[in-house]
Amino acid sequence: MVQGELFEDDEISAGLPRTLRVHRSRILPVRPSTASRPRMMTGPSPFHTDARPPSPEEDPEIWAVHSVIRSLDPDGVRTGYAIREALDQIYDGQRTGRWDYTQLLKTEKTHVGTLVEIWLQREFGFDDGEELDYRIASVDVDCKWSLNLYDWEIPQEMNSRGDKIALVVWANEYTARWASGLIRISEEVLRPLGRQRDGKRRLNDRGRDRILWIHPGADLVKNTLLHISDPRKLKIIAYATHGQTAVTNLFRELTGELINRATVLTAAQQVDSAKRVRDARRKLQPEGIVILGHYAPHPRMAAELQLPVPTLGRFVSIRLHPWEPGDEEPHTEIEGSLWRRARPRDPVVPAPTLPSQGSD
Repeated sequence: MVQGELFEDDEISAGLPRTLRVHRSRILPVRPSTASRPRMMTGPSPFHTDARPPSPEEDPEIWAVHSVIRSLDPDGVRTGYAIREALDQIYDGQRTGRWDYTQLLKTEKTHVGTLVEIWLQREFGFDDGEELDYRIASVDVDCKWSLNLYDWEIPQEMNSRGDKIALVVWANEYTARWASGLIRISEEVLRPLGRQRDGKRRLNDRGRDRILWIHPGADLVKNTLLHISDPRKLKIIAYATHGQTAVTNLFRELTGELINRATVLTAAQQVDSAKRVRDARRKLQPEGIVILGHYAPHPRMAAELQLPVPTLGRFVSIRLHPWEPGDEEPHTEIEGSLWRRARPRDPVVPAPTLPSQGSD
């Protein structure tokens, strides 16, 4: 059976009822490229013109929409989550092994904006708009996405039948930043019509300065594999022969870093990826490494060890060593003994068995 087939060849040749195959070959994705990456930006630029966002008196509708979104997401965590989920969905790492935008097919790249729109509506429960994507504060709002800041494509209907409001969203995987804002579309804020057949246009400099930012720049949950700078580590994780080897190497090589569920799924490429984490715990225990999850009491232990605290669907691994009086490092209690983060020169000591918790 060749990679990509769904049914067993011997079943087909024997005329037997066809059943979906249980196992498939592990996919080793193409190497990421630097050629088609977005511009390396971290957030909006300073003002370039004398234009400024509208005041509440000048445009009460846009401020009403702004107020609703800010009240639903004052710190931006929910918007950032929706963007992260949309990007992870398009990579589909569990089935493809991909983690980088440059690994996507051309048709998939055009679909990212739709997924961001869907995930935002799913997260916030926005009503469908009458003419545009959403209905927020009794106002129609269209969602626009771009991987390059300020490159939103604005269709003609946004200002041909009255000046509409756009929710503009941007994120950059490579700088791990995102931003969102609101802009009322009018001739004043658009570049001249170009040669594009669909008549879409981008914001001009005055348009950029007219954006009423909701979150003018925030940290995006990092895409773990994309930010591995050591080629050796990336190779033994993303291009490992077996899923269990990949997951074990992930937690062995990236100690002290938060690892989200999408990264585990991408490394494992298996339906039972959660089991791979449990198996990695057993394999790494003789090396002194523990993997802390998001169920109690693991987050408390992570905090006591001054590690990043894993939240829902995230993990952090660390090599431990018995704590002794006089040690300056913070410590936590496991199995009735005190443990601290191991120093590089500490001898390897088998890690303690972590207390039972909910399913990972």
